[in-house]
Parts: sequence; structure tokens; C-alpha cells
Amino acid sequence: MYGKGLKVMAAWVMLLSLLFGGVANAATVVQQTNSYVFIDVKSTYWANEAIESMANQGIITGNPDGSFKPEEALTREQLAKLITLTFGLDLISDGVQTFSDVNSSSWAYKYVESSKEYLTGYFPVKGKPFFDPQAKATREDVAVALVRAMGLETESINAESILSSKFSDYEDISPQLEQEVAVAVDKKLIQGFPNGTFGPNSPINRASVATLLYRVLKSSYTTATKDVQLDVVLPEQVSDSTLKITGKVSADAKVYINDEEVENINGSFAEAYDLDQGERVYEYVFKAVLPNGRSRTVTKQVTYQTTAPKLTVKAPESASQPDVTISGKVTDSTDTSPVVTVNDKEVYVSYNGDWSTKLTLTEGINKIVVTAVNEHDKKTVIEKQVVVTLGGPELTLDFIPETSNVDSVTLSGKATDKNDSYPKIYINDKLINSYGSFNVNMTLKEGENVFTFKATNSLGKSSSIITKKVIFTVGGPELTLDFIPETSNVDSVTLSGKATDKNDSYPKIYINDKLINSYGSFNVNMTLKEGENVFTFKATNSLGKSSSIITKKVIFTVGGPELTLDFIPETSSVDSVTLSGKATDKNDSYPKIYINDKLINSYGSFNVNMTLKEGENVFTFKATNSLGKSSEVITKTIVFSVGGPELKLDYIPESTKSEQITLSGSATDANDSYPKIYLNDKLLSSYGSFNERVTLKEGSNTFVFKVTNSFGKVTTIEKTVVYTP
Repeated sequence: MYGKGLKVMAAWVMLLSLLFGGVANAATVVQQTNSYVFIDVKSTYWANEAIESMANQGIITGNPDGSFKPEEALTREQLAKLITLTFGLDLISDGVQTFSDVNSSSWAYKYVESSKEYLTGYFPVKGKPFFDPQAKATREDVAVALVRAMGLETESINAESILSSKFSDYEDISPQLEQEVAVAVDKKLIQGFPNGTFGPNSPINRASVATLLYRVLKSSYTTATKDVQLDVVLPEQVSDSTLKITGKVSADAKVYINDEEVENINGSFAEAYDLDQGERVYEYVFKAVLPNGRSRTVTKQVTYQTTAPKLTVKAPESASQPDVTISGKVTDSTDTSPVVTVNDKEVYVSYNGDWSTKLTLTEGINKIVVTAVNEHDKKTVIEKQVVVTLGGPELTLDFIPETSNVDSVTLSGKATDKNDSYPKIYINDKLINSYGSFNVNMTLKEGENVFTFKATNSLGKSSSIITKKVIFTVGGPELTLDFIPETSNVDSVTLSGKATDKNDSYPKIYINDKLINSYGSFNVNMTLKEGENVFTFKATNSLGKSSSIITKKVIFTVGGPELTLDFIPETSSVDSVTLSGKATDKNDSYPKIYINDKLINSYGSFNVNMTLKEGENVFTFKATNSLGKSSEVITKTIVFSVGGPELKLDYIPESTKSEQITLSGSATDANDSYPKIYLNDKLLSSYGSFNERVTLKEGSNTFVFKVTNSFGKVTTIEKTVVYTP
């Protein structure tokens, strides 16, 4: 499978050293030196220069026994790693596996996947692609990889002309790879054998591959370490057992000293080492590795030579308590048991040179002189200075409010001291606690309350004095009223509410300066006078503080009764009518009722019969309550129309052959029980009925019936009877 796009060579140079491997181990103490990189590659070896350069760049490594085995054939998977490292290819560690015989568990997987665009794989017509990783790499493989990795143009070259003119076995070159092999030969990246053959399928050894890669780098591009800065400042000889190393390095590089990473601070590093192996030559291997993998290695040696014991002293520069521990270590290359004294007093030294002693110091500056003497009477003296400051306890207060509206406050906190487990605590110079913590309740006076806090230890040292102020503002009760109407049409109102106070559980409540309740709540019924009623509410606590005065006004509007009439007709044909109804009042259960200004009833309801006069009858209705308020006046008019009587005649024939006939009938009147009945103006009856026998004359007989009532109203009926004998 061929690469679809080749990177320009400049990009490869930037990544030449990517994944060169870990930092090499280097001995701290030099036992013996060796001028060879690998034990089996002498300076006279034909490929020595290339192998040494590539090794220094971290591209090639040897075997655990220090050998390189230059004549050993290179495998395809080893070639994949070399191509990846030489040209700084991006490592691919995940994704889809390309070749069936190189899976992700193989050490070579990431190198094969990273270089698959440059090394030929095998893609059979049937079956899965494979790489054959442990097969020996061929000269043809190397030539193709170099050309592809360098991004050289292959289309314009005449491969057959170049290859056939130089090699007798050119036909053995894989046809699909002829162009790349021809370019490699033309650019002198690879040569043939003296016998005129190319040997495309011949294995290629490790020395040859190293040389080919070295030539590519050397002939066309800068070396792999040119862009890595590493400048080390290290003296050749020291007498101090502490070695200080400084240096400059690329700002983005990782720095290793003897395989241990040290901190790179903006392009500088500084470390200190104990030369604890005695007088001898020490070797330090420095290595700087850029993020792209490029590296530079520098090896430095320093000779340590001294005649006095090596002494280290650990002592604090300052202490807050008198008892301190001084310790250290003493070693001597010529004496296994040097003597150590601290302020002229000998201390015990263990078999490995460790020593430690406790000193009781005084407050202030204490000079500590530590001396180590070996059997040759050589001494090392180290002076230390310890400043003892016996401070007081550290006092910590919990939250204290600056203001309070309650008459007490809780003060709490703790005191700690390095020299006293139980410091004493004072508030306003009064001992509160001897156990290092406190929690007290203090009564406040109205206004500013000042509290001073101090802690003392058993050494007589005091903490800083802390002053806190609490301003006690005595507030009055909080008075809350339930709903009070602004207006009322009844003569009483219920007033209720409650008062709360942080300093008094039972504040007193006043209405219009009159004590209503001493239990913090109230519910009273107050009588209203007509018009505006003003109520002032106030609550006071046991400290004499009052709430805000709340003023409420209730306007009492006295209304008159409500008068309701039952049905009253507008007209009547009878001379009397029944008038009825009722009156209700919120302030009078029994309002009085008047008709035409005459008292009819004092019980709130009425039912009276009134006589009507003919024509219009006017009635005025009114109700009054005990407060003198009247209802609206209601006027009703009844028109009394007086009608005539009603006359009913029994049967009267229109004609008859009888000389005599009987005339009878009756009269009724709504206003007269006994209307008068007349026949031809002659009174027949005053009782409302008649029965009269009359004699007829021959011919037509006219009868006029007339009825009158007590109001003079007349009803007339005329009848004619024809008598034929």
C-alpha cells in the first residue's frame, strides 16, 4: 500500500528525535572509562562514525550487553522503527489494524502503523494484508522507504534506463517499486555491489542501514541535535561535599541528570548533590529532550577531594519553643568513626554516621557550633544560629456581632500555645477558663459594651489583646394588628392583634393609652360612636421601650332601617286594601313603622287593612330606628274606582199569550251588600233580589229595570214583552 501524501523533508527534520527512547543510565561514580559507544564497534570500523552519530541522537540503540552487532541482518519491524525515529513520524498507537500479522499487542505495532506509507506491505488478491514483520529487510525495502520518507519526485525519471545501465539483476527489482529504487540510486542514497548487481532481495545489515540513514541526514540536513540547547556549568574539582550544578537549556525541553528528571524553569536548571561516595571522580550525564523527541547528551566529570570529615547539620533557623533538635550526618573517607560535638559536648554517632541531640535554648539568638574530627585530627566546623522567640498563645474568637437587639451575647473561642496545652483566657481581665477554650454568656447594658480578650501561657507570655465592641440597642416590641375596617355601619368593632419582643415574653398592650392586655395578644370589642372613631395602639416591654404607635380610624356611618313592602295594587275596585311589610336594621332589632306619619307597629313588621275613598288614595311608608335614623320614605298610590251593581234577570219571554208573567232576578255590588232594585222607577226590593207578578196589556209592554248602590251608581236593563191574547 503506497502513501497518498508525502511530508516535506523539513517537517521530518523537526521530528527526527521523536520517541528515541528513555534517558540512558549513567554511573554516578566513575570506575573506568571507555571511548567506544558499543563494545563491538571500534573506531576503525568502517561504519563507526555513522553508528556513533545515530546512537548519540537516540535513533539506534544497542543490546543489553553493550554490543551493537553491526553485521546482523535487520528485520522489517526493526526497519519500521528506525524509519519512524529517523524522520520523526507521528506515532500511531490506536485506530484500525492495517496488517493481519501486526496487532496492537506487538511492540512494533505503533512503528509499523506510523511508517506504513513508506514501507511496502503485502496485499494479496485474496486474503488479508500482511507485513511479515520478522522477515529480513531487503535493500529494495530500504531504498523505497528512503525515497518516500524524503518526499522525492518519482514520475519524471526513466527507471529502466537508470537501473539497466548499472545493474545486471535489475529485472529482479519488483516492477511496482522500480521508480522509487531508480530515484534512490540516482540520488546516491544507495549503491550496488562491486560485481555490478543491486541485490534487491538481499538482506541488509544493521551497520549498512545506520550508514544510509546517517548519509541522508548529513548530506541534506542539519544534525538531529543542532536545535537542542544544553549548556552545563560544573567545576572539574571541588572540596565541598555539596555539589551545585547549573545550566541553560531549551525552554521547552525536559532535563535529566543521571536519568532523573529535574525542573526546567524558563530555560534554566539548578540542582545540588551530596558527594557521598567519598573522595573520587563523579560523573554526571545530562540529557535534554525536546517535545518533538530531539535530544542532546552531555557528560561531565568532577573530582571531589577533601581531608576533613564530611558533615551535614540540620537545625531550624528559628523556634517558638526552647527545646529544639539538632541532627545531621558525618562521613569520612579515612575514618569510619569521626567524633561529633555540639557546643563542645560529644553526641552519639550511629554506625552510618547519623547523629541527633536535643538542646534547651534561651530566648533570643543561640549560637550552635558543630564540630566533626577524624582520626587524623582533621576537623570540619559548621556554625548555625537559632533564634528562639517564645511567643504567647494564639487566641481565636468565634463570631461576635457588632450590634445586638437582645440583652445578652455569647462569647466563645479558643487559645492554642506550643508550650502550654491549657492557656488561661481572660475577658476584661477576669479569668474565664484555664482549659484553652471558652463559651460564656454575657449580659449587655444599653449602649456600647467593650470586651477585651487575652490568653496567657505557663511561661508568662500573653497573646495579643483583642478588643471587641457590641452595641446593645434596646428596641421596642413589634406590634401586629389583625384586620381593622376603615368604615362600619354597625355600632361596634372587634380589635385584635399581638406584640412580640426579643427581651420580654409578655409585653403590655394599650389602646388609647388604656392597658388592654399583659400577655402579648388581645381581642376586644369596642363600641363606636357615629362618625370618626380613632384608636391608638402601643406595646411596651419590661425595659420600658415602646413599639411604634399605630393609629387606626373607623368611621361609623349610622344608616336607617331597610323597609320592604309586600305587594300593593295600583288600582282597586273595592273600598279597602291590606298593607303589609317589614323593616330591618343592623342597630335596632325592632324599628318603628309609620303609614302616613301614623305609628303602625314597633316590632319591625305590619299588616293593616285600610279603607279607600273613591279616586286616588296616597300612602307614605317610613321606618325609624332607636338611633333616630329613618329609612327612605316609600310612597304608594291606589286608585279606587267605584262601579255600578251587577243586575242578573231571570228568563223573560219576548212574546207571550198569557196576560200575566213573573219578573225575577238579583243584583250584586262589591261595595253594597243590599243594592236597591227598581222596575219602571218603582222600588221593588232593597235586599238585592226580586220576584214580581205583572199584568200585560195587549201589544208591546216595556219594562225598565234599574239597580242603585250606596255610592249612587246605577245599572239599567230594558226588556220588551209583546202580549198577543
